[in-house]
Amino acid sequence: MLFLKKNIIWIICFLSFFTALFYNQLNLNKLPDTQKRENTTVITKDDYSYLNPAETYLKTGEWKQEGNSMQSYFLRPPGYGIFYLFFLKISNTPLLLLKLAQILLFSCSVFWLYSILSSIFKHNTFNLTTTALYALTPFFTSFLSYTLTEGVTPALTLLFVYLLIAATKREHNQQKNTFYLLAATSFSILLIIRPPLGFLGALLPIFIITDYWKTGLLKTLTKLILFGCVAFSIMGVWQFRNYKLTGSYVGLHAIYYPDNNSIYRPTFQEYWNFVGGWAQEGAEAHSYMVPMWKAAIKGDTSEIYIKNAIATFPKKVVNHIGTKRLSGVFRQYQEATLHQKKYYDKNIPMPLEIPAIEIACVDSFKAITNEFKKEFWFDSFILAPLKVFKIMSFHSNLSAYIFQNTYRGNWLIEFLRVLFFGIHSLCFLMLLMSLFCFKTLDWRLTAINITVFCYLFYLCYFQRGIEERYTLPILALLLINLSTVNALVFQKIQLRRNPR
Repeated sequence: MLFLKKNIIWIICFLSFFTALFYNQLNLNKLPDTQKRENTTVITKDDYSYLNPAETYLKTGEWKQEGNSMQSYFLRPPGYGIFYLFFLKISNTPLLLLKLAQILLFSCSVFWLYSILSSIFKHNTFNLTTTALYALTPFFTSFLSYTLTEGVTPALTLLFVYLLIAATKREHNQQKNTFYLLAATSFSILLIIRPPLGFLGALLPIFIITDYWKTGLLKTLTKLILFGCVAFSIMGVWQFRNYKLTGSYVGLHAIYYPDNNSIYRPTFQEYWNFVGGWAQEGAEAHSYMVPMWKAAIKGDTSEIYIKNAIATFPKKVVNHIGTKRLSGVFRQYQEATLHQKKYYDKNIPMPLEIPAIEIACVDSFKAITNEFKKEFWFDSFILAPLKVFKIMSFHSNLSAYIFQNTYRGNWLIEFLRVLFFGIHSLCFLMLLMSLFCFKTLDWRLTAINITVFCYLFYLCYFQRGIEERYTLPILALLLINLSTVNALVFQKIQLRRNPR
């Protein structure tokens, strides 16, 4: 018993590898063959763009996705692809090793999560219970068999925070510097894998300033500059490389780069800004826009595609802007796609200068977007972000096929779905509550909560196109906050019952 008590965290870490492997292998076994890549990982619409640059690099020595557009050189940041490249070079079964490495990284993150909890709040029962929930249940493991950034970013986020907190616990300057250097390096890797997580980078200066402020302004600024340069070094090299290729700044995720020959043109970007006014869900938007684009690129500009689009819009939007005007804007979109067709058919990139026919369509979408924002400002600036928050907060996070299809209806699965729906929802709601009672929390947890809130605010207010996986990297941090607040409440109740 003494051995178990002393080593329980390591036992949980060890078991987490096999439970995660079990959940993912069971899910793969139940998936249709058309949804599996080499019977090893789950296929998605996005994973090709992460894997192909590494495969192309091995063949040609150039880091790019297959294709002849300039965009193919930088559609995705290279972090995850480099991770995959390592296994491509050392094995004939790279996908299997990639999946096992992601599961192993998840198991390592179990210790990091426990260490963070133990540093923030000294209540071992709560800390071990939370760690076991993270480690041994399917709540956090659904994407470990996916070849997407979410296979690694949740663990890397915990590593970054763990290293920051470890730095604050060191008394000796050399040890403190080492941990801050490691934290900055881990953030640089996280950033080149998933740029939107750059919001978490604000933790680095917050921790450094708080930790070094008493040592003097000059020393604090020196640390900020030094570790800041490390944190943004890899992304800086990537952006410099892209600038040399194009002569301009291409952005962190150049999905709408002008020479690309897909649906993701500037016209689609402005359309998305329009329907984002009422936070139309991505699945619904793609249900009519993808068929419209596919038909138009083949020469079919039938009105039925326009009617299908407008049928999904709120009635007050249609009544205010007018069916005729909306139809005219979508007709411009179809005509712009027809213009794209001559490049698409020849398999050549679009011109870097956006065609006039597309500019006209973009201007038309901008006009109705601005009109919507002016007329329905409450919907656009308040209700739509709240709708996005609702979508990303209130679900079970059990997205695997076995939970949504194979065993759905089974009493145990339904119990798990209800249980984790409650936990997932509480994680997000507790974050909002914690922002108003920050004085009772450890300053490090408060700093984490603020940066996580900024990331979620960005998703709700600006991006609005939400997929379940976008919040997975910060979900463990939300769970840490939920557990800590619950432990504090429990402790206060105990003190009231048993005053000393």
